[in-house]
Amino acid sequence: MKSYFWRYQTILFLLYIFWSDFFTMGGPFNQLFFNFALFYPLGFLVGYRPNFGNLRMAYFSAFLFNFSTYVVAVLTGISIDSWVIIIIDFFSLILFLEAGRLMGKLAQDNQRGDHL
Repeated sequence: MKSYFWRYQTILFLLYIFWSDFFTMGGPFNQLFFNFALFYPLGFLVGYRPNFGNLRMAYFSAFLFNFSTYVVAVLTGISIDSWVIIIIDFFSLILFLEAGRLMGKLAQDNQRGDHL
């Protein structure tokens, strides 16, 4: 179970490092696009490869990762402009992680030939 957690944290950290230079502007739309770039791939992997881990651990890892980014931002002196953006951030995390999982499951079913 711990290996799933660290696997998810590593994926999220690498995606964060990769995408952080592309999404430098502020605002809710930028936050939505950034969350899509982070959490959709994780959800897709969980849905596409069922042996990749479980959904509960993916959600726990994503929430912890997202929360820790805010903690680091506050500790380093970066001000949070609006609490609305934080609410949008966590809501979009759920939305994109679940959308990625559903699309990954659909892609895996189509590859096996299990059509709806």
